[in-house]
Amino acid sequence: MESNCSSLLSAVCEVLPNPKLLLPDDTSLEKLLDWFKDLINHNDGQYIKHYQPCLLEFLHTMTKSEAVDSTVFSFTLKLTGLLASKEDSFNWLQERGVLLHMFDPDSWHEIELWKNASVRGGWLQGLWNMLQYQQAVGFFCKTGLIKLLLSLQNDESFFLSSLTNQILVHVLNLVTLPVLSSSIESDAQTRPPVSTDCRSVTAEVMSHVTRSLSSEEQAAVASGLRLLAVTVEQCRDPVKGQLWEHALEPLEVLVNLHDDSLNLSVMAVLQAAAKSPFFTNPEYKVETLIDAMLYSKNTNESLQCAALILQVDSCPDHLKKKATDVVVRPLLCVTASSTIVQDGCDSLLANQLSQKASCVPLLTQSLSSIADFVFKNSLDDVPIRSITSSVIQLLKMCIGHQPSTFLRTAASHVIGCCKIQKYSLDVLQSLADSKESVDFLQEALTVLLLYLQCPDTHATVFKKTYQAVLKWLGVSSSSPTVLETISHDLYPLLKKLVCDGRWEVRDSTLEFIMQLTAAFKGNPEYNEAFRNSGMISVLLISLSDGESYVQASAVSALGEALTDTPLCASFQEEAVTHLLSILSKDAESFPRRAVMKVFTSWLKSPLSFTGLDNHLSSVLSLGSSDFDWEVKVQTLEIVDMLMDNSLSCSRSSQGRESMKQPLHRLMGLGLFDLLLKCLFDCDRPVSQKACALLIKLRSVLRETDSSEHSDDLTLDISSCSWGEEVLQRFHRKQQPEEWSSVKNGAPDSLKKIHLCEILELLELEDMQCILSLSSDHVINSPRSVMEDILSAAQQSELNVVDCY
Repeated sequence: MESNCSSLLSAVCEVLPNPKLLLPDDTSLEKLLDWFKDLINHNDGQYIKHYQPCLLEFLHTMTKSEAVDSTVFSFTLKLTGLLASKEDSFNWLQERGVLLHMFDPDSWHEIELWKNASVRGGWLQGLWNMLQYQQAVGFFCKTGLIKLLLSLQNDESFFLSSLTNQILVHVLNLVTLPVLSSSIESDAQTRPPVSTDCRSVTAEVMSHVTRSLSSEEQAAVASGLRLLAVTVEQCRDPVKGQLWEHALEPLEVLVNLHDDSLNLSVMAVLQAAAKSPFFTNPEYKVETLIDAMLYSKNTNESLQCAALILQVDSCPDHLKKKATDVVVRPLLCVTASSTIVQDGCDSLLANQLSQKASCVPLLTQSLSSIADFVFKNSLDDVPIRSITSSVIQLLKMCIGHQPSTFLRTAASHVIGCCKIQKYSLDVLQSLADSKESVDFLQEALTVLLLYLQCPDTHATVFKKTYQAVLKWLGVSSSSPTVLETISHDLYPLLKKLVCDGRWEVRDSTLEFIMQLTAAFKGNPEYNEAFRNSGMISVLLISLSDGESYVQASAVSALGEALTDTPLCASFQEEAVTHLLSILSKDAESFPRRAVMKVFTSWLKSPLSFTGLDNHLSSVLSLGSSDFDWEVKVQTLEIVDMLMDNSLSCSRSSQGRESMKQPLHRLMGLGLFDLLLKCLFDCDRPVSQKACALLIKLRSVLRETDSSEHSDDLTLDISSCSWGEEVLQRFHRKQQPEEWSSVKNGAPDSLKKIHLCEILELLELEDMQCILSLSSDHVINSPRSVMEDILSAAQQSELNVVDCY
């Protein structure tokens, strides 16, 4: 905290009440609040006492002001609550009447302020800030603020109504504390008294919820349901149970009403209840209500309810089985060859599936829920075999295959439907993890290959198809049948698809090739098949793709392919030449980033990449000179690896003996010049990484005898971009007369400086500390924020004069 912040804060407190103050937005005020919050939280409010006089004067001025800006008044409300979050500050605010004035809108001079949403939001956040202990809760209860808080529960702003719900839960939990304490006889002497006002608050909330659920206004009912869901989920007992008892009767009416517009809100309440102890209590009728929703005549409502039930981790098995049946039925019904069950419910479902408007939503809801519980491995009592067979059948129907199904109308609705295809592929991918997957391996791969062959397959569906193929190939990756499928069926398709006219398809295909190669890493049979397939030549051609995303994917795919596939030196040289060309000439950053990542992975590979070793100096030079910061950081990753490989190995084998050879090699690669250049880079991540590496290098050099390699580690700073910075630092440590000779023409001793001396001169720990600060730490400092507010105040005065 700067010493002049006190005077700045006093000045800010004087200008803020001015209604003519024109702040561009409330950002500066929010930053000021953050500063106060830090002071209070980290110093237990002690620093606030230092600022009490000017803050109290500011609050008094705001309480008396006849005209105030709504943004500033909202800030004042939040600040008041923040200051009152500590008991000592709460007391002096209450004694001076500030709290009652601020939180009782009837006492405001401008009652119109309450119509402003930002003021109502400031009132809510200020109240929440204050309500942290029983004394503040007592003030809230006695002043009757609960009525005003409940009125905001139906606020037209969804953000404010949601915030109100959270505060109401917070209040109920705080009010519960003395109730719980009073029930413990052993604490009779020390327990806080159960205030009548606190009891009345609980009663008010319960009455409000009951009235809301019984209201004829749909908005009031919806907000009441949201509040009930939040309280059931977050409130303590016994208040939670009492609230449910009050709300049960109107809730039963709403459940049986089956109003589409309220279904999701009703089900949110039931889901919260199902996760609570209410579920096991028959008096609370939770399961009865869920059953009523589950077997509603509205199929979509039943599906939504079933989906919510399946998300409850502790759901009883019998209810989970019911929900599973409801979720699976639309899928089985569409793909069945004959009617499943001829009862009223299935007749209604069959009718809805035959209508285009309802068929796709019902199927997507069914498939989405199936994918969810299959992904969570909730497979007990689930007909996995039937689901797998039906999903494969549905995917065939989507591309025009006409299976024998009794719902031919529904089958026609799904042809070419991308939505159904994507959801079906998600389910099929999840099903690969089931125990029965091996039995469906060939069928699953067959239908997936059909999608890759189909010219009408949408570009976004291709990506899903590739993900599913990858998952199913992993079911039996060592099987000769799988490798044969890859060689004879998959590779020919991939060669065609990397030439597709749609760049999204080319990109997905190359990404899939990379993922496939990674999945079969270390498999010699796969490596041999890949080498003989001609895929590497295809990847080399794709490096010249006109779309940068595709080009980057081609680089990544080639890099992954060669990381695990030993190739001759001439071919390595060709691949490195291609990638260096991209690094030096390509205008887009995505391919260049991919190139650097590939080079990094090759250097980490146990295979020998002689083609890359011969060009390391060019790689480092190009990478460190790139205008994209991610490329430069990736270059420093390579530097880190080279340092570790060279210096660590030498130290472990030679101890503190000479490391002349490895240091000479790093010097020859231009590594030290690169690090110093990156240290002063304009991009902070680059500077941070370079600083960390230089500290590591300095540590190594300190452990060795630098006199043995003094000639090898001398750098000519006169020809380096970072030389001027080093000279300036040298100047700060020398006498003025010595520096004048340097400026007039640096002597030879200052043109060439030993690396060790440079590293000691740079004060790297201080630089690292500065670099660890966020890039906006200066403009976000309290001093800067307050200067901005004062500047805005001065501008306002100038504008008034100009207008006059």
